[in-house]
Amino acid sequence: SAAAATAAAIATQTSWDELQQQPQQQQQQQQASPLHSRQLSGGSGSVGGLPSEPYNLRVVCHSLGGMLMLIHCIQRVREGRPHHVGRLIMLSPAGFHYIIPVMFKPVVYTWKVVSWYMRTVWRQQAFPVHLPTFCARLLAFKFSIDTSKMPAVGDLVRGMARLLLGGDRSAWDRALLMPHYAAAGMPLLSSGQVMHFSQLYLTRRCQLFDHGSAAANVAAYQQATPPVLSECYHSLRGVPVHLVAGLHDGVIPPVNIKAHHEAMKAAGVDVSYREFDYGHMDFTFSAKEELGYYISSLLSRK
Repeated sequence: SAAAATAAAIATQTSWDELQQQPQQQQQQQQASPLHSRQLSGGSGSVGGLPSEPYNLRVVCHSLGGMLMLIHCIQRVREGRPHHVGRLIMLSPAGFHYIIPVMFKPVVYTWKVVSWYMRTVWRQQAFPVHLPTFCARLLAFKFSIDTSKMPAVGDLVRGMARLLLGGDRSAWDRALLMPHYAAAGMPLLSSGQVMHFSQLYLTRRCQLFDHGSAAANVAAYQQATPPVLSECYHSLRGVPVHLVAGLHDGVIPPVNIKAHHEAMKAAGVDVSYREFDYGHMDFTFSAKEELGYYISSLLSRK
């Protein structure tokens, strides 16, 4: 049955605790084995008797996408399955948040109370964080249009963003002009995302989501506390990782990216670190030729 198959799959997984405490000698043996590295990276071969797919991806990810790729790769290794990633290029990745913008701090310290209120009063475990009405979205959309047509308003928006976002020099007024920012619909956040961000900052650890109780964490991770991803970075051995930070990034400053670099280096990962004169959103909205050449040179490597 489907339930039996699911139970069997869970039983064959390496527990998070075992993955974090895996002996160093065993990891060195796995790293030295070409077949093992090829299987985990998605080359030819098989894992668990199942043929792996004959492709190998080079992934470029930004911000939250960087942390998602770390979770994907580590989780697949834990399951004994290939992650099909041959190279990781991570632009200002999330995960470590020793320093955050000043405008985020009130949210971080009050969000647990907000979540408790929504759970107990409104009976909602998770809820969307967005502009709920057409009128509110219309006003926000009109404001974004005005920032592009009125230079003084645009300068004001950039100045306020720089003040509230830790000196970030991104073109936030241009970000508001993306097609998906309109009166008909706008992006939203999950309350769980905000809670996870608060957790990462308060614990100063790169770890998975804390479900709020030991029982809930055991149900999700088979252990009472959320797994620490940075303690599992040895699972990335065999995959070149390139970390890129923005010198004018106030959302995820370079000190946070360096924490990834130090943890990966200590775990024996083939990792590099480079800085560009960018803000957080400049990696996507205002990328210059130097970044394009750098990424292209990495993607062309085997």
